[in-house]
Amino acid sequence: MRSLELLAPAKNIEIGMAAINHGADAVYIGPSNFGARDAVGNSVSDIAKLTKHAHRFHSKIFATMNTLLFDNELEQAHKLAWQLYDAGVDALIIQDMGMLEMDLPPIPLHASTQTHNLHLEKVQFLEKVGFDRVVLARECSIKDIEEIGKATNVELEAFVAGALCVSLSGQCYMSNNVGDRSANRGACGQPCRLPFDLVDSNGTKLANQKHLLSLKDLNLSDYVLPLARAGIKSFKIEGRLKDESYVINQVGSFRKRIDFVLDKYGNEFTADSQGKTTLDFDPAMEKTYNRGFTTYFYEKRNPEIVHFDSPKAIGDKVGVVKQIKANQYLVEMQDGKKLIPGDGLCFYDKYEKLQGMKVEHVDNEGWIKTSLVMGVRVGAEIYRNYDQAFNKELKSQKTVRKIESDISMTWKNHTITLSIKDIYGNSLSQSYKEPFEVASNKEKAEQNLQKSLKKTGNTIFLINEVTLPKGELPFIPSGKLNQMRRDLIDAFEAKRNAEYKQAPRLNTEIDDSYPFPAKIQKWDHHGNVLNKLARQFYTKHGVTEIEEGFEGREDKSKLRLMTTKHCLRYQIGLCDEYETFVTPPENVKYPLFLQSKKDRYKLKFNCKDCVMMIDDAPEEEEVNS
Repeated sequence: MRSLELLAPAKNIEIGMAAINHGADAVYIGPSNFGARDAVGNSVSDIAKLTKHAHRFHSKIFATMNTLLFDNELEQAHKLAWQLYDAGVDALIIQDMGMLEMDLPPIPLHASTQTHNLHLEKVQFLEKVGFDRVVLARECSIKDIEEIGKATNVELEAFVAGALCVSLSGQCYMSNNVGDRSANRGACGQPCRLPFDLVDSNGTKLANQKHLLSLKDLNLSDYVLPLARAGIKSFKIEGRLKDESYVINQVGSFRKRIDFVLDKYGNEFTADSQGKTTLDFDPAMEKTYNRGFTTYFYEKRNPEIVHFDSPKAIGDKVGVVKQIKANQYLVEMQDGKKLIPGDGLCFYDKYEKLQGMKVEHVDNEGWIKTSLVMGVRVGAEIYRNYDQAFNKELKSQKTVRKIESDISMTWKNHTITLSIKDIYGNSLSQSYKEPFEVASNKEKAEQNLQKSLKKTGNTIFLINEVTLPKGELPFIPSGKLNQMRRDLIDAFEAKRNAEYKQAPRLNTEIDDSYPFPAKIQKWDHHGNVLNKLARQFYTKHGVTEIEEGFEGREDKSKLRLMTTKHCLRYQIGLCDEYETFVTPPENVKYPLFLQSKKDRYKLKFNCKDCVMMIDDAPEEEEVNS
C-alpha cells in the first residue's frame, strides 16, 4: 500500500507552519543559499524550528538545494547540506550532479524538476545513481507517468498546481541571456511573461505585442486518483514566492481531494503523515492568485494552455457588464456571486489590455462604482482577482490539525493512573499516588472528570473518548486534575517527538558505471555543467565531451535559449499534425521570430518530438537568414 503525500511550498517558516497546520504532509523550503528562489532564503535555525513543528505530525521538511554550483561554492554547499541534516530536514532536493560526488548526509535525495525528468530513460538513470525520488517534468502526460511508474522503483513526485515554466525545466537560458539572471541559479527574471511580436522572415507581423510564452497556471485537482494509480506518491503545489493565503487555500483544496481518495480507496492508499485536519473555510483555488487554469499536457496537446493577452492574475469570472451610466455600471452576476466594496476587479478593454479596478460601492440594485470607469464597455466580461470576503475569511479562520486520542483512568490502592493512546498506536501512562477521597456525588464527579480530561486547548491532541473506572470515582480538585492532564499530554507529545526519526536514504546501491542515456554522448550548454565535480560525475557515466554550462561562458550569443512543448505554430493554426480550429495566416514564410523592443529570437520546430526551440538571434542577423 502506497502513501500519498501533499507537498506544499513555503517562502518562510510562518507559511511553512501554516501549510502543516492546514494538512500538508510535507513542505519544501529554501535555505539561505542554493535554493532556486534566491529572494526567499531561510536560515538553518529557522528551518530547524519548522522541522520540529512538522515532525509533531510526522510531516516532513525538504530543503531545496537545487541550483547549479560553481567550483568556489562546492565547499559551502557541502557544509550547508550537513547543517540542514543536523537541523532535522528529511530530504535534499538537488539539481547539480556534482553534489553526488560529495560526502552527503544519509538522508533521501530528490532529483529536482530542474534535472529535466521528462523521459523514462532519465528517471531510470537517476534511480541508478542514488536518488530516492524524482520530481517529474510538468510536461509528462498521464501515459508518460504510467510508463515511468511501471518501469522504476523510485518515488515519483508531480506538480499538480501553480505557475508553469514554459521551457522544459532546467533547459531555459532566456533570463540569463536577457539580463544575466540565471533561472538555474535561482534568479529568473521571467522574460517569458513579457509581450512579443511574432513575425515571419518577410517581416510580416503574425501577432502584435502579445504574451506569446505566458502559460496559464496548472490545476490537476480533478486527477488525484488517476495520478495516484499511475504511480505518483507526492502531489506538489508550486509557489515558494506566494503569500500565506495562496498556500493555505491550495493546501486546503488538495487536502480535501486527497482525503476523499484515502477514504474511498483505503485498500490502495494510506496517509503519509498523522493528524486530522478540520478546515474552517471552503477552499476555492480560483479565489487566490491564478492566471486561469490548464491541465497542460496531462491527456493530450490542447490550445488552452496559454493566455496571450496578459501574464497577470485574472481570478474568476463574476459576470458581464449590462449597462453603464455616469461613473457606474451594472454587472449581470453569474452563479449567485456578489461583489462588495474592497473587491479587486479586472477586464479587457477594447485594445485587449487588462485593466484593474477596486470596488468602492455597490447599491441594492447591483450598480457598481469603482476606482476606474473609463474603458469599461457593455458586454465586457468582469473578473474578480481579489475577493475581499474570501481573503478576510482566510485571515480569520481557525483551521486545526489534531492527533485523535483516547484517555483512560484507573484508581487502585490510592493510585490514579492516566493513560493516553493515539489512533496510531502510540501510548503513555502516568501514575499519581495520593489519598484522594471517594466522590460523594458520582454523577457530578463523572461529568467533571469527562469534561476536564477532554480539554486539550492549543495542544495537537483531540480526545475522542475518556474511559473512567467502574464503581467508585475519586474526588480530584479541578486544579490538580487539570495539572495531571497537562502533564500527561506534555509528556506524551515529548515522547512522540523523541520517537520521530529522519528517514534514511533508501537507495544506497549506486551504480557508478551506469551509462547516461545513450542519446547524449556530448553535453553542450544544456548539460548545465559549471564545476569540476559535475564534470567528474558525467565522465564516470560515459559522457565523453562536456562543454561549459551557459552561466559559465563568456560568449553566450547565438545559443539555444529554450526548448518548449508549447508551440506557436500549433497555436496560430499552422501545425501539420494537430487541428486547432484556428484560421491560419496566409503566405507565411519561415523562419519565424519573436521580437521585443530589445531582443529577437529565432523559432525552430522539431515536429518529430513535438517541441519548439527558441534561439538567440541578434538584431544584426538578417531577417531572412
